[in-house]
Amino acid sequence: MDFKRLTIVVGHYGTGKTEIAINYAKLIRESGKEVEIVDLDIVNPYFRSREVRKELFEKWGIRVIGVEEKYMNADVPAISRNIYGALYSKDKYAVFDVGGDDVGATPLGQYRHIIKDQDAEVLFVINVNRPLTKDVKLVIEYLKSIEEAAKIKVTHLVNNTHLSYETTVEDILRGQKVVEEVSKITGIPIKMVTVKRELLNQVPDLGYPIFPIDLYMKAPWDKM
Repeated sequence: MDFKRLTIVVGHYGTGKTEIAINYAKLIRESGKEVEIVDLDIVNPYFRSREVRKELFEKWGIRVIGVEEKYMNADVPAISRNIYGALYSKDKYAVFDVGGDDVGATPLGQYRHIIKDQDAEVLFVINVNRPLTKDVKLVIEYLKSIEEAAKIKVTHLVNNTHLSYETTVEDILRGQKVVEEVSKITGIPIKMVTVKRELLNQVPDLGYPIFPIDLYMKAPWDKM
């Protein structure tokens, strides 16, 4: 799979953007490139990449930047200046984990002029098991609202239809039909289809890259 130096991950709340950002950053790191995750989610109290920053750095050398650690549980938009380093770096890659919906995508707008001048791609993550992105019409409406809020255009679609640990192959295939229709209407190409690793051998050839993912994020009530 080809990488751009900057990868921006956006989508509806609960689509699995953070899991994709983490797994995509790992894939870039495994290709031999240095990569950082920019945690730009300032609206979601759960499922943020900064929650596993220690594990990411210790296991793979992936640094998470965004909200400073002393403010990571504060409900304030305290975004680190280190983001500019990730934006302008010539050597390191960066994956931006952006907050959900149009509200979460709004902070991205302040960097739009920089991003437009960089080697960047914007991935719109689709999970048709979410009530507000369950069909083609709703997905397109959401896509447009996020583009307007972030002042940036989506370059690729990602089918990440899932039900967390309860995901089935049927979920993925049902989501793929919607994503392909969205691609046909909007002209935006499909980047990949994500598949929970244990389902990888059960998914038929869909004509697009299959991206196996491992799950790292847990809700507070699932943590031991």
